[in-house]
Amino acid sequence: MNLGLQDKVVLITGSSRGIGLAIAKSFLQEGANVIINARDEERLKHIADELGHEYQGKISFIAGNVLHDDACNISRFIWNKFGKLDVFVANVGNGKPETEDRLDVDEWKRFFDINVFGNVRVLRDLQELLKKGGTSSIVFVSSIVAKEVSSAPAAYAAAKSAVITLSKYLSSLWAQDGIRVNCVLPGNIYFPNGRWEELKNGDPVGVEEYINGNVPMKRFGKPEEVANAVTFLASECASFISGAELTVDGGQLKSV
Repeated sequence: MNLGLQDKVVLITGSSRGIGLAIAKSFLQEGANVIINARDEERLKHIADELGHEYQGKISFIAGNVLHDDACNISRFIWNKFGKLDVFVANVGNGKPETEDRLDVDEWKRFFDINVFGNVRVLRDLQELLKKGGTSSIVFVSSIVAKEVSSAPAAYAAAKSAVITLSKYLSSLWAQDGIRVNCVLPGNIYFPNGRWEELKNGDPVGVEEYINGNVPMKRFGKPEEVANAVTFLASECASFISGAELTVDGGQLKSV
C-alpha cells in the first residue's frame, strides 16, 4: 500500500530490536528515509549494513541514550543530514521490574525516566525539526497496561499512562505547527530476547494459560502488527487523525 511516506525522514528511538526494529522495516518498505537509534552502536551498524543492501541510501543510525544528554546529539545529526524531520516514533520503553517492592520510590523514578522523561528530552530538541517538516507526525508507543489493572508493575503502568497524557496534550499544543500526535497501545507482543520470551522460558504453562485466558484471539501479537499501526498513523492516510489511541492487543483490553 502506498501510504505517502516516500522520502519522508523518520526517526525511531529504541529501534535495534523487537517492535522498534519492525517499525523501522515498515517505514523502509514505504520508501522513507529511516534513522534508527539505540545505545548499542555496534548493533545499529550491523542492522544498517544488513538492511542497506535492500534499502540503499535509505537507512542511517545515530547511537545515543535518550535518557541523558545524548538527545541533543540526535537532533544535531538530523539537522546536519536532512535539515528536517517528518516522523518521530517514540518507542523507548521498559517494563521489567528490578525489585519486588511495588512502592519503591527509586523504581518509580526509573520507570518514569525510561518511559516518559526520555521522550520529553528528545521532543524538546526535535520540535523545530518537526516544524520544518510542514505536516509532521509523532507516534508514541504506550501499552494497554496504561488503561486497566494488570500484573504489570504499577509504576510501569503509571508511566505508560503518562505517555498517553503527553500524547494527548501535544496533539493540541502542536497542531498549530502542523504536527499530528497519536499513540499506539500494544498488548502482549512476542519477539526474540523480549520480556515475554523471558517469562515464557520461566513458566511456559502459566504464560500459555494467561494468553488463552485473557486474549480473545488466544495468541501473542507480532512486532509487525504494531509496526503496521504506527506506520498508518504516521502516514497521509491518517491526515485527520490526531490525539487518538490505537490499541493493538487481539481484543484483550476490556475497558470501554
